[in-house]
Amino acid sequence: MDLQSLFITPVMMTEVTGHGHLIDRLYEIKAQDEKGMPRSNIGGWHSDDELYKDEEFKSTVGDILYKAKECFGHLDVQEKYVPEMTGLWGMINPPGSRNNVHTHPYNYLSGVYYLKVPQNSGNLVFLEPKPQAEVLSPPKIKEASIHLAHSVTWEPKENSLIFFPSWLQHEVQINNSNQDRVILSFNINWRENADN
Repeated sequence: MDLQSLFITPVMMTEVTGHGHLIDRLYEIKAQDEKGMPRSNIGGWHSDDELYKDEEFKSTVGDILYKAKECFGHLDVQEKYVPEMTGLWGMINPPGSRNNVHTHPYNYLSGVYYLKVPQNSGNLVFLEPKPQAEVLSPPKIKEASIHLAHSVTWEPKENSLIFFPSWLQHEVQINNSNQDRVILSFNINWRENADN
């Protein structure tokens, strides 16, 4: 029988190194704004979302946008359009913290760059984007593949960079380590390339 997979949810992963110095920078920013911003974070700290305007993050933004352009290629985006960062924020999740289920409205791609990831510091969980798919689902004869699962759990590693559709619901599990997890998260839209 011919099997066709329709309406794929693309999640793209890669690795980027050379930005570990931003861990200290995020702690400096946190020291100046201990309260941070309340978003999906439960017990964790969330910076403002305009770090992409900070000169110290310029190289990181460049690396993320370079990889985002590669994602655009995988997603068949017309070449005259290039990725444009609309938000970049840092998160410091201490032991016991987590992030509630959420999406990133009014953006095309979102993602996470993992700067510090102690073991057991909280997996990233993606949820089935078609809620009606869970209404009636028979037991499977084996453990469900990511193509048939109602959620997919991904264990992050340091220097991992992950992109996903901004509409895809996701959450971060509890940090069960005894150290902080430190990440950068971002949103991306598109703009017409001025060179075209």
